[in-house]
Amino acid sequence: MKEMLKEFDAVREIVYVADPETYELLFLNKSGLYALGYWEREEVTGKKCYEILQGKNSPCEFCNNAKLCRGEYLEWEFENPITKRAYRLKDKLIDWDGRDVRLEIADDFTAAGERRRERERVVMECVRQMYSSIETDVAIDNTLRALGTYLGGERTYIFHVHGKYMDNIYEWCAEGISKEIDSLQNVPVSVMDRWLPAFSKNECVILRDVEEIRESAPDEYAILTRQNIRSLITVPMFDKGNLSGYFGIDNPDIDNASEISYTLKMLAYFFESLLERKKREDYLKKIGFTDEMTGALNRNAFIRDTMDVDEHELARAGVIFVDINGLKRANDELGHEAGDALIRKVYALTCEIAGVYPVYRLGGDEFVVLCLDVPEEKFAAMVGQLKDAFDGRNDCSAAIGSSFREEPQDLNEMIKDADQQMYLDKKRYYEESGKDRRQK
Repeated sequence: MKEMLKEFDAVREIVYVADPETYELLFLNKSGLYALGYWEREEVTGKKCYEILQGKNSPCEFCNNAKLCRGEYLEWEFENPITKRAYRLKDKLIDWDGRDVRLEIADDFTAAGERRRERERVVMECVRQMYSSIETDVAIDNTLRALGTYLGGERTYIFHVHGKYMDNIYEWCAEGISKEIDSLQNVPVSVMDRWLPAFSKNECVILRDVEEIRESAPDEYAILTRQNIRSLITVPMFDKGNLSGYFGIDNPDIDNASEISYTLKMLAYFFESLLERKKREDYLKKIGFTDEMTGALNRNAFIRDTMDVDEHELARAGVIFVDINGLKRANDELGHEAGDALIRKVYALTCEIAGVYPVYRLGGDEFVVLCLDVPEEKFAAMVGQLKDAFDGRNDCSAAIGSSFREEPQDLNEMIKDADQQMYLDKKRYYEESGKDRRQK
């Protein structure tokens, strides 16, 4: 027994032995003496354990003497009112000169507990930000900002992997840090080959010093140093068991890397859920504002976009109507598959000429190009190109109507005007071809 007690004096943990019947303190090691403000063992030996250890006048209400046994330790946690420290405790019965006594080993985990509480606080704040808006993009941006702010990083981000390439799809930058998202599109996945073994095991990648990979991973080194990255931590994300991307933080407090990586890993599930929500939102928007057959924006999108326009802020605007000629004949004589192919061809040619300006399909044979803040010369050239493309030489014929205004006051009037011009052009087409407009 004496040899065992001698060993206990050499450990950093607090160790004591007490009689579970009388609460008499039989032994307190040096770590315990110093932590509780004593110098000599004689000052505490023989006194009540609850008096010396807890500063109480009677047995502790949480005393677990009745639960102890010889076979195994009883483990629990407690904050001592005298030392103001948190301990992880292990108790069991041991033999002391032929009687069962209580042995307790107390490991101070105050610092670890504080780190754990800080980690939990950061996670809870990030989770709160994830539900801070019904708009997923806003919620993700808020979360990345909270992550970067609380974890002391310069940049937080999310990458999406698609095949052999990956895109930076979300980004937050601290004040004074330049954005990189635009230059990080279609980046070869091979750049992160060094990360993939860790990602495949759902583990974080911690790069403490980018100089460590200067020779071993020159491509990765070049990309990271170009962004002024000195260190980083990244965490993989999965979709149905497959790697779908990763999120991370650049230049964090790398001395606290293990805590930061643990925090990020706890958030991975929530980011995956947000991105899944974003995917559903995009799908609903697509079916709500996209024509299924052609991929063009539909009438709902046209109404949405024209209602959002503030004419008073427009310097100029143009509207072009494209209405297919002969669609009914194509359907009747060649079948609906041929008619559908004609619609898709007209849409493709219209998009090619319209360039950056959106193309809407308003009906079976009718498309509209909405050109906001377009220079008049460019608009006129676009109208001319459309008339040339749909003059019938490419097996595509369409009536074209257009309207252009400097400082437009009423967009709806312009739309009506372009529609009327298209109607007149279509009327001329049928008159020239000797057909009634009702036979289109």
